Amino acid sequence: MKIIDAAWSGARETLLAVLRTRPALMILVLAGFLYGFYYPAAYQHQVATRLPVAVVDLDQSPASRRLTEFLLAAPQVNVLGVSRDFEAARRLLQRREVDAIVLVPPDFERGLLSGSRPDALAFYLNGAYLVRASAIGGALQAVLQAALQEALEGPARALGLQTLVPVKAVVHPLFNTREGYGSYVVPGVAVVIVHQTLLMGVVLLMGERRRRGLRFGSGAELAGAGLAFASIGLMTAFFYFGFVFWFQDYPRGGSVAAMLLSSLLFVGATVAFALFVGSFFDRGERSAQVLAASSALVFFLSGVPWPLDAMPPTLAMLTHLLPSTAGVQGLVKVNQMDAALADVAPQLLELAALLLGYGLLAWWRWTRQPHPSANPAR
Repeated sequence: MKIIDAAWSGARETLLAVLRTRPALMILVLAGFLYGFYYPAAYQHQVATRLPVAVVDLDQSPASRRLTEFLLAAPQVNVLGVSRDFEAARRLLQRREVDAIVLVPPDFERGLLSGSRPDALAFYLNGAYLVRASAIGGALQAVLQAALQEALEGPARALGLQTLVPVKAVVHPLFNTREGYGSYVVPGVAVVIVHQTLLMGVVLLMGERRRRGLRFGSGAELAGAGLAFASIGLMTAFFYFGFVFWFQDYPRGGSVAAMLLSSLLFVGATVAFALFVGSFFDRGERSAQVLAASSALVFFLSGVPWPLDAMPPTLAMLTHLLPSTAGVQGLVKVNQMDAALADVAPQLLELAALLLGYGLLAWWRWTRQPHPSANPAR
């Protein structure tokens, strides 16, 4: 009973500290809730559409006009004008009024029909925005292929020529079916948000605890505090993995059992890591100064924007000391790719090892190591 009473005392004291400390309440509770609506808003449209394009038609032939018609019908681009003045179009590109120029050279159709090598079509893209440039480049390639094939079929039949229809590959993504940028980045960032709100909130409260010279009387009391923090983290995780993914219509529908177990181990490892890190700060506000800029670093080390295999081996090995790495890798597979428990077993074992390792380190720091005495003036 003493162990249960000590654990309950630690949990109750921790929850009261969260409610009484306004910065911790905002980080642990409000920040996760608000980010669930704020962050995905930037990726609401998923793919870039209606990007402005200028067409310079120096051929003025049926083939070039048909090409322009295909561009007008493409949802990815918005043809602002068709002219024969390349310099005027170039000035529009320099002023960023258009994102690309399509230049159709003279005698383009004649070169196609005669079989001689025609002057090449030219694309001029604004490379300042990689996502927009990639969307325009893919749209132009698809449109031009379809337009040129249709332009050649009519004259070939009239001449009695037999044309070879190229083999078309139909690509159908299994999970990110719309190939949207939001469906790619938000599921990984959601795990990072859960990690960072827990880390910053727990470390802030632990820094305040050290500033007042307090320590945990036993491992049971520390475990109770950890369970209180974990309950808050699990609510944030279930809010993202359950409601936000449904509300924002991101890929979802994996195994519920795998999601629950992965979330439990991930949140537990994150809390243990935060308790250990928090034991090194002597005041709460100092933790915010140190950890405020860590979110971008944690995301880039998670393996989503840059594969772990492509990182330097030493850096890739060090990333596994962060619970966010295994958490992102495992939870994205479970939530978005319908992975089973066996598929994410390496990530679950890694999270369990981090939970045990950082839990023992936090116990040692908070119950065995001497802490400074209270100094309210600091």
